[in-house]
Amino acid sequence: MKKKLYISCPMKGRTEENIRKSMKQMHQIAEVVFDQELEVIPTYIEDDPPENTKQEIWYIGKSIQLLSEADFFIGVGYSDFFTGCMIENDVARRYGIRRTHVNICELMPDAIEVERKNVGEQWTTVEL
Repeated sequence: MKKKLYISCPMKGRTEENIRKSMKQMHQIAEVVFDQELEVIPTYIEDDPPENTKQEIWYIGKSIQLLSEADFFIGVGYSDFFTGCMIENDVARRYGIRRTHVNICELMPDAIEVERKNVGEQWTTVEL
């Protein structure tokens, strides 16, 4: 039975096409890093949160449920932004899931642009 991979990828404000492209690249990277074929846990959540909920918290709750199935984790490096990714990474670390990270600046320039627009003047470049 294949081991399972959780892919943590910025999604907010990105197109489904760009998200899926990033996830495919991250899957390929993880298989090289962990030196085995990995089954990807589907982390692209298509459901909409119920009314009167805080969307981001609802999505991270669903994500952490999926993370409970993971043997391996791949995500973006830590930063003060991409809060959901940071939370997922921290949960994986705290619960002993083997992890690796990608350089978001190289792999997902569109995510950087979305985040710059979201935070405006607060943006600072993070060395990974």
